[in-house]
Amino acid sequence: MAKNVRISDELYALAQLEARLQDRSIAQQLEHWAKRGIAGMGGAAETAAEVAAAVTRRLDALDVVAGQRRAEDLHFVPRDLALASRPVFPPTYRKS
Repeated sequence: MAKNVRISDELYALAQLEARLQDRSIAQQLEHWAKRGIAGMGGAAETAAEVAAAVTRRLDALDVVAGQRRAEDLHFVPRDLALASRPVFPPTYRKS
């Protein structure tokens, strides 16, 4: 028996987008997320923001696979800047 559930417009739009990518209905996509979780190994997503972040990561990965973006462009710190930097540890830091 079908049941109606209220969800945010943001979550609905994200489910609609991912459902198209996965060739599922929106209901199937929401059920898939509920069963498996999309926030990674930490379990199911708890907020719409976590769902949005997970879908964004998925879309970014698809862009890389399709050759539309470079993986390096997705990094928070540009590669050349990261390579030129040197870590600074506090004086109390000790190797274990």
